[in-house]
Formats: sequence, C-alpha cells, structure tokens
Amino acid sequence: MVLPRSFYEGEDILEISKSLLGKKLCSDIGGQFTSGIIVETEAYKAPEDKASHAFGNKVTPRTVTMFSPPGTGYIYIIYGMYHLFNVITGPEGTAHCILIRAVEPLDGQDVMLERRGKPSMIKAVTNGPGKFSIAMGMHKKYDATDLTISSDIWIETGWPELSEEEILVGPRVGMSTAEECSNWPYRFRVKGNKWTSKPDKVWYDL
Repeated sequence: MVLPRSFYEGEDILEISKSLLGKKLCSDIGGQFTSGIIVETEAYKAPEDKASHAFGNKVTPRTVTMFSPPGTGYIYIIYGMYHLFNVITGPEGTAHCILIRAVEPLDGQDVMLERRGKPSMIKAVTNGPGKFSIAMGMHKKYDATDLTISSDIWIETGWPELSEEEILVGPRVGMSTAEECSNWPYRFRVKGNKWTSKPDKVWYDL
C-alpha cells in the first residue's frame, strides 16, 4: 500500500524519520521498476536547524520545494553530480525534510547494477544517498514529485514497524559547520543492517 499523506503530516520529524525505516521506496523510471527497503534516514527540522537548506524559512529556487505539502519528494544536487532524495514532512509550509540515506535492494537489482556499473550486488551499490539515487534512476527532474499519487517515485508499506531496540541513532553526516546543530542526533538506521552508509562509528541505542 502506498503511504498516504497523513503518514507525513505529523509535527514530530524524528518519529517520522524512524517510521520511514523499513518502508519500501519504489521507482519506475524509463519503464524500469526498482525498489528497496529504507534502512537509514536523516532529519532536518526547519526553521531552527542550521543544517537545513530552509534555515530561517529561507525560500530560494533550490528550497521552494521544501515548503510543499507533506509527502512531496525533494531532490537536490551536491558537488554538481549527486542527486539526493528527501521527503517533505510536517504541515505544509514548515519545510521539515528527511534525507533518505540508504536502502536495501529488492526489485530490479539487475537494473541497479547496470546504472551503478557494478558487477554484483554488494553494499556499495546503495549504501549512500548519492549511490542509491543513481541505482534507482532518481534525479533532479523528479524534484517536487507528489509521492502519494506519483507513478514515478513512491513509498509503500514494507517491513512490520520496527521497535526502538532495532533502531540506532547518531549525529548527522558532514555537519561540522552547523554550529550548535552540528551534533544533533538526527540520523537513524536499522541496527545490524549491512546496507547503511558510512561513517558508522558514533551510534547510540534508543
């Protein structure tokens, strides 16, 4: 079942970030269907989060999608080459954003390997936000996709809801310039899952 808009509407971005773990991310790009279980997420809470693109409710051509209704996909480019997929949550206009950091491959693994130029399905195929976006064909063209109705990119129910004991929490990646927000424990992953991204040294049980 495709996740309804109500799934994304809550104010508590951390709870939604944890609830996204175990959900099934799907894409049907160029007639090629791929899917993977979300195993790592990272939250950005506007407007007070200095690590957020929308810090201070800043609206730019890049961030305008962040103010869309909950359940909208936000895709931006870093380093001029990596397309990172995010989900907008919270009431419309709050610009809360959850980066999907890694997925465990399911459907279309042959397609993923071809897109990534890999000979076999190893964790390096999808264990990072730039990596799985390539593997699943998701790029900037699909920014502002309504995930609740789209036939290109959507999120479905997947695994049964994870318990707190199955989730690890730690600081976000590459946030050293976000001042007091740099070490907020807003990164979540499935404990023991081999498809999660690096670094993997600083984690705490919930």
